Amino acid sequence: MGNCKSQCDQMSLSSSNNVDCTRLIIIVKTWQKDVYQLFDYENAANIDEQKFAISNEGYLVGRNNLEWVETKQLVVNQLCKIKKRNENYFLIIPNLKKNYKNQAIQKYEETNTIINKTGFEKIGKRVWNVIHEGGMLLQEGDVIKLGRVKFSIRLIALEVKAQEQRCDYESSESISPDQITCRICCSSQNSSNNPLLNPCMCSGSIKYVHLECLKIWLRMKLESRQSDNCLVYLWKNLECELCKYNYPSKFKSDDTYYDLVELCKPNDYPYLMMEFKKKQLDCHKNSGVYILKFQNVSELRVGRSNDADIIINDISVSRNHAKLVIIDKKVYLFDNHSKFGTLNLIRSERMQIQRGMEVQIGRSLISFS
Repeated sequence: MGNCKSQCDQMSLSSSNNVDCTRLIIIVKTWQKDVYQLFDYENAANIDEQKFAISNEGYLVGRNNLEWVETKQLVVNQLCKIKKRNENYFLIIPNLKKNYKNQAIQKYEETNTIINKTGFEKIGKRVWNVIHEGGMLLQEGDVIKLGRVKFSIRLIALEVKAQEQRCDYESSESISPDQITCRICCSSQNSSNNPLLNPCMCSGSIKYVHLECLKIWLRMKLESRQSDNCLVYLWKNLECELCKYNYPSKFKSDDTYYDLVELCKPNDYPYLMMEFKKKQLDCHKNSGVYILKFQNVSELRVGRSNDADIIINDISVSRNHAKLVIIDKKVYLFDNHSKFGTLNLIRSERMQIQRGMEVQIGRSLISFS
């Protein structure tokens, strides 16, 4: 809709073809099977289709049988809101900005512990861009969805850098034993490379632990597997054995960020790091990190097949689901006619609607023309 006026000017030259740029056509297809908020892109069965022609702002309301409510007032049970400004229409995502701020800092901020969240918490009605064969540029912080599996793009490192030299020795200061000591090694030594931290809710004499002592203890809980182009770290809830607080993979203390999960990052090849969380049937969460190495290749195939470069063992992921490609020092994600789609979470508070654009909200695929 952004170039709607120019389209009207061009089409007005032909009397046989006229476009009404004041109207927006919305086609909503809803999969009737309520399975993990998925939409079946492969099979037309069990798909209900509705069509709306609108000329003013309002809401799509309902779950299965949708209705268009033309109002500026807030309505309940809304699927999405559409606003109109001049000749342009905008898709509005309610409370998105507020919820993303709440994701960054949890209620434990007063303990100097900040959990690094990038889009996994509930944010109401999630709106996803549908990625087709044309592909989409990926950026750090993006949240993508393959089938029901969500990944957060944590790091994109395409430029090969020389390995940083690290000093093997650093002076440390000793703290009086009657002050604080590590609950694992019982030492009071403290340095910037191995500080004494309070990463959980423990108090008293067991409040502090060395960063390296905690890393060694957490390392025993990690499971890793490796292939030519992929290194995967998996873990269940990393919790304190005493207070049962769930450790984040990254936290902040005294204005410094620390990685509790030590990852082996490649130095000789471009790579991409993706973080995921998957809720199991027993209500526990499996977390992990995929480190994807572009080792002498510019394309990586993603899917459930054993032949894929990046194997994702989930029934909602197609055997040859998608591919990641480096083009002009940028990473693009392409869908490969997958059954349950490849999606990218819309992180802006509002987005201008373009003709031909498709988004997915829950089990509904919404097309604009």
